[in-house]
Amino acid sequence: MNPWRDGLAALADHAGDAFILFFVIAWGIFIMRGILLRFFGDLLDEADVLSLSSAGWVMPVLLLSLLYLGISFLTSVAIGVVLTLVLILIPVFFFAWRRPDPFPLFASFAVLIPAIILRFAFIRDLVLPSYFDSAQHYRLINSFIESHRTGVPVIRIEGGYFHLGFHSVIAGIAQFTGKDVIDLMLVAGPLFLAFLPFTFFFIVKRETNSLPAAILACLLAGFGFHMPAHLMNWGKYPALLGSFCMSFVLILAYLAYRNNSNLFRKAALVLLGFTLPASILIHSRTLIVYGLALIAALLTAAWDRLQMPYRIAGFIILVFLLLVEIFALQNNPALETLLGGYLKNDSWILVLVFLLAFLSAAHFTEPTFFLTAFLALCALCLFFPVPLPEIGVQTLLDRPFVQMLAFIPLSLLGGLGFAGLIRTTARLFLKSKLIQPFVIFFVFGLVLLNTSLHYDFHPSDCCRFVNRDDLAAFSWMDEFLPRDATVLIASTGLYVTAFESPQAQTGVDAGIWIQPLLSRNVELTDSNIRFDQEDSHQTLCNRGIDYIYVGSTLQSFDASQLESQPERYLPSFILPSARIYRLAGCS
Repeated sequence: MNPWRDGLAALADHAGDAFILFFVIAWGIFIMRGILLRFFGDLLDEADVLSLSSAGWVMPVLLLSLLYLGISFLTSVAIGVVLTLVLILIPVFFFAWRRPDPFPLFASFAVLIPAIILRFAFIRDLVLPSYFDSAQHYRLINSFIESHRTGVPVIRIEGGYFHLGFHSVIAGIAQFTGKDVIDLMLVAGPLFLAFLPFTFFFIVKRETNSLPAAILACLLAGFGFHMPAHLMNWGKYPALLGSFCMSFVLILAYLAYRNNSNLFRKAALVLLGFTLPASILIHSRTLIVYGLALIAALLTAAWDRLQMPYRIAGFIILVFLLLVEIFALQNNPALETLLGGYLKNDSWILVLVFLLAFLSAAHFTEPTFFLTAFLALCALCLFFPVPLPEIGVQTLLDRPFVQMLAFIPLSLLGGLGFAGLIRTTARLFLKSKLIQPFVIFFVFGLVLLNTSLHYDFHPSDCCRFVNRDDLAAFSWMDEFLPRDATVLIASTGLYVTAFESPQAQTGVDAGIWIQPLLSRNVELTDSNIRFDQEDSHQTLCNRGIDYIYVGSTLQSFDASQLESQPERYLPSFILPSARIYRLAGCS
């Protein structure tokens, strides 16, 4: 499969939705750029402002979506549309007083367009977003839209899920433009991934004063690691959108810490005051991330005051703690996939970052200690149980979130280490004018070679639940199944923490979409159920099951068992990748 060809084809198929969401992101970047220039003036150059705006665009877009939904809910849709158009246009005129420097803008577009094309290869053949989380997000977005249309709050939150920022953004765009929610969700992932790497430019550029190092950090964040692109396989759209917020908050905190100007520091703190609530609304666990970053910063400040022998000892202890955590992760069945994902997909880049980390520690000791401490604290959160009402025992951060989060400090360490490598070669080869270009070319070439050989721009088979046979089955069910019918779907235990309850079940095939798309009741049962046993049949009768859905994934029910009991399980709809059986023989 050719990602360039598939990406262009997907862009052509989703051109309207992609243009709308691109316009929304561009509007957010433009508004945030104007805000940053008002706050910081000439203290930031155009490249800095673009990087910061790429991280902060979420804030004005989220606020506008909430205002539109709220005004329309309280008054009428017409009033909401008019006021929203006013709110879109007025800031544009208000912030148009300073024209951007064209070179950073054109350079950003020259990188952004190919990135968008490559990212859209993921949705070339997708008919619905991947994994079971996407069905939950779709249901919540539709709850917003239904509340908007009916004027009655109908948002149903299950399982303690309450970070609804992503859902309100997509609901607002869908309701305002009349676009389909599924299509907007499909294009959201590729566009988010295309813009996200730009957020890594600012800190590395400010800390190292090296343009190649800042670009390498962006390249590592975009195409070096399997994360965050793998989040689209998991349907973790709030976590992906929350990555922008985390970058923006950490950049603002960095500005407040590194700058001696009180005015500069106050401006950063004011923006932080608005950004933190928005970030928590988009993903509640970002609050824990900020707490860990604060602890890491305090540890770094205390460590920095020590004398040199104690500083060396402290760094060694920190690295030893991280190695112990890695060993514990590798030997925990629920957490071992965290390391496995990086070792399997990113081994070349891990070796590169590991080597560059030594140079980062030598030339940029303080930020290297902070990033290492932050990574160690994130891993530590996986091993401490936190009992929560109605949810059960959880941990402060779960395995998928830490797996997603790890690419941030790793990319920054790579950028800092690369700046250290450039400085080292400059000192060792004072008379050579070719050694530095060769080093830059070699490292960039290694990352790009790894991308071409090992990076997968297409969806993983593990998480692609729905194909066209499933869509045909959904159409049949929508036409012929009674509204009160109960459908049995396959599930398995979900283990994302070391203390996960075995009762936590989640769908493993297209059946997870039956309830949000068709409004039919569903019941989950373990995919290993033996349909050829009498007690299983009787249990299903007692549970009031009417139909059984068999999808195309390997984790779905064994259709051969159902076929072997034709008097109990009557075939109602049969396609190679989607089957529906009616339960019979119940007394």
